[in-house]
Amino acid sequence: MAKRLAPKPVQPVVSDGVEYAADGDGRDQYVVAKDLGSGKVLWRVKVFHNHIKPWMETDVQEVYITDLKLSAGSLLVRDERSQCYLVDLKRRQVKIENCGAMFH
Repeated sequence: MAKRLAPKPVQPVVSDGVEYAADGDGRDQYVVAKDLGSGKVLWRVKVFHNHIKPWMETDVQEVYITDLKLSAGSLLVRDERSQCYLVDLKRRQVKIENCGAMFH
């Protein structure tokens, strides 16, 4: 029996005909870019990997993306532990970022 509720859906964000959405299984979390006109996936980048300890229940260790926000050519991403990441949309590179007031 699972001890956690299913993650809440994350609202995708759209810019210049491209939809950016969160995807993942609680271990590996991704941002997926999809062309709105064709529905074709343009790219997928791993934002973070969550290491699961085999001696603990998996479901209570899973971490999901909770928020997405566009900002000056980048996508700001926040997870359930309030860790933030910055995805450079041109280079498709991810770096850990201080959340600060990004999602307030």
